[in-house]
Amino acid sequence: MLDLNKKYQINDKIVLRKIDTKCWALNIENGNQYRLNDVSYFILDSFREVASVIDVISLMQKEYSVDKERLIADCSSMLQTAVNKNILKEV
Repeated sequence: MLDLNKKYQINDKIVLRKIDTKCWALNIENGNQYRLNDVSYFILDSFREVASVIDVISLMQKEYSVDKERLIADCSSMLQTAVNKNILKEV
């Protein structure tokens, strides 16, 4: 599980794109494309500027009616994947 107080930002080599209901994270260095759903896009978009995990969870609570514990579990899993794929970087 990620430290909720750690701060992350979108990697400089990642571009987020949304066209209608389709969302992607594109790595402009190696061409990798990651298909995202609306929630994943919202989470990653929240890291365009440096933000802590807990800050993004607070944003999510305002946007979606979901229990905080559920948000923490789901966001932690998604963010760990984003860190592992170098979509997010720790700052």
